Amino acid sequence: MGKIVVDGATTIAKTDENYICMTIDYWPFNECSKIPCLWDGNASVLNLNLSLPTLTKAVQAFKTLRIRVGGSLQDKLIYDIGSFKGNNNCPRFARDSNEMFQITEGCLSIERAIVTFGLNALLGRHPTIGMLWEGDWNYTNAEDLIQYTIEKNYQIDSWEFGNEMVGHNSIGANIPAAQYAKDLIKFREIIDRLYNKSQQKPLIVAPGAFFDVPWYEDFVNKTGQGVVDVFTHHIYNMGAGDDPKIIQRFVDPNYLSQESSVFQQLENIVKVHAPWSVPWVGEAGGSSRGGSPNISNTFIDGFWYLDQLAMAALYNTKVYCRQTLVGGHYGVLLPHTLAPSPDYYGALLFHQLMGPGVLKVDNNISSYLRTYAHCTKGRSGVTMLFINLSNQTEFRIEIENKMNMSLANNPAHREEYHLTPSNGLVRSSTVLLNGNLLEATEDGDLPNLMPIYSDTNSISIATWSIVFVVIPNFQAPACK
Repeated sequence: MGKIVVDGATTIAKTDENYICMTIDYWPFNECSKIPCLWDGNASVLNLNLSLPTLTKAVQAFKTLRIRVGGSLQDKLIYDIGSFKGNNNCPRFARDSNEMFQITEGCLSIERAIVTFGLNALLGRHPTIGMLWEGDWNYTNAEDLIQYTIEKNYQIDSWEFGNEMVGHNSIGANIPAAQYAKDLIKFREIIDRLYNKSQQKPLIVAPGAFFDVPWYEDFVNKTGQGVVDVFTHHIYNMGAGDDPKIIQRFVDPNYLSQESSVFQQLENIVKVHAPWSVPWVGEAGGSSRGGSPNISNTFIDGFWYLDQLAMAALYNTKVYCRQTLVGGHYGVLLPHTLAPSPDYYGALLFHQLMGPGVLKVDNNISSYLRTYAHCTKGRSGVTMLFINLSNQTEFRIEIENKMNMSLANNPAHREEYHLTPSNGLVRSSTVLLNGNLLEATEDGDLPNLMPIYSDTNSISIATWSIVFVVIPNFQAPACK
């Protein structure tokens, strides 16, 4: 028996109300002949059937779900509008070994552009040495698109500038901080001018890159105050999807904890250099290169995903965008069928139960028992998240309130949501909630996520399990 102590006196961090975010990409091709395919072209924004009941019901279950549309090809995408309208009949992406990403520029028909906020930041530039690109951004096409959305009264929450084109881990192209900052200043002028009479001005999001401390500090200082609202970074810390040793990292608490330094460093940069802004995780798929087969779409992926959702929140990360909603092995909706993966249900429970207020937790039991606490979303009390990375030890715990030291004198029905893999197989593509299989119907109707209730003093956390616990009577002044 061990004790977990939660401090409900004050929040140590805060997320956005819509913390959970999913991404949709532009990738247009099928990358293999086998099913499930690494990347199904029907999962692309260019082809995705947005009216499919399985898709719409999965999104509607969140009530409000942030969608980030973009990815590698957003910087090769021309919008069929303004001076670019009718240019070469709006060509599709095509294979070309001489082009960046071995794909030509493509065109987005404006009828589908209402869902995007990832803008092409490469237009107008030219390659020089290696991956270095120079020249000013040609903003006319993006400006025409933004103007169009305003005229149509489309509500765009955020416009993101570019994708993975800066810092020491840039992909495909690299733009110096000074040039990127210059273009963002111009972008701010465009947003302020076009939305001058609007009651709701979208956020400017940048740089959508892998975190690089010197580059981010240089970029922030060169853009200056009030230019960028949100600083995003991308995470694929579990390694390449085809790495045979990758599975070991999902149950290694020391490896999982390493990413906390990145969250902390970006939080510090924002506090010191850009206090008007906030940090987001703009894209995170765990495993890179489309995800890891039989891992990214199975129960074990939740050890990384839910742990990192909660870890990022500790450092005032406001939004966390999962790669992807649909597409690749890491899609939370499985290829072709769009059936929810175990991570989908984990994300939905996190969204429904874990509120914005983040609380301090003292856990001296084991590093294999990952423990987090938030104010319960939309009601009183505290919700805790437990992740048991061990397949050997079942933890039995008691939760104490640092303020009144015990919950035993004020019993109430505690809600428990125990997620375990089907048949005990950690690489299962299906998940049990309190022992019951979670399975959507062919029409996409989702099962009810019903808790079990308990008023005992102790909670059992089974081996290889993920558990949400809602404690409605927990006295937490920080949550009022």
